[in-house]
Amino acid sequence: MCGRYTLKTPVERLSEQFQFPKVIPLKPRYNIAPSQSAAVVRLLPGDTDRTLAMLRWGLLPAWVKDPAKVQQPINAKAETVAEKPMFRDAFKRRRCLVPADGFYEWKQEEGRKRPVYIHMKDGEPFAIAGLWEHWEGQDGQVIESCTLLTTEPNELMKPIHNRMPVILDPKDYEQWLDPGLQEADGVKPLLRPYPPEAMTYFPVNLRVNNPRNDDVLCIEPLPQTRTPPG
Repeated sequence: MCGRYTLKTPVERLSEQFQFPKVIPLKPRYNIAPSQSAAVVRLLPGDTDRTLAMLRWGLLPAWVKDPAKVQQPINAKAETVAEKPMFRDAFKRRRCLVPADGFYEWKQEEGRKRPVYIHMKDGEPFAIAGLWEHWEGQDGQVIESCTLLTTEPNELMKPIHNRMPVILDPKDYEQWLDPGLQEADGVKPLLRPYPPEAMTYFPVNLRVNNPRNDDVLCIEPLPQTRTPPG
């Protein structure tokens, strides 16, 4: 799964990379957690420009009657996302990019799980494949939400966890965002493990375990006794 990630890249740089012309204020985030606000890039039907929006992390489909009585998943498996009732409509019509510059996972070592921070070797931000939903309650309450797609691990991730986020190739952003492309065969080939040679990781302290901790200390490297693969 993918349960924590960072987005500390300035929004102006994100605007250039993900091609959304209108920016909104974004503060650096070092420990984005489920149920919190997450920045997503989407292309709404009828629009020509991509937009940046803040959505709650944890998908709430439009057909849900009572949000308190349904699970709101933070991840969706790429292998089954086109068929699962919770995700299939959003997979057809409401795909998005979730900008990130790193994510956390917990590696089993010496009988305990220790957090590591995974990122690109060049330090650049990247896009996790996401889905979004628009829910309206009878009282007029509106909740826009999102979930992140996961896939099988690449060679770097295999010793750490049995899943990893779907990181999209930049050349595939346009295809993934196209709301008119609704056939699963048109986008499912994009949902594959990212090349491991572009990625690396390092251990961090247990501070990230608490979602209330959201500062640069969360990504402070711990001393390593060996170099990670890749």
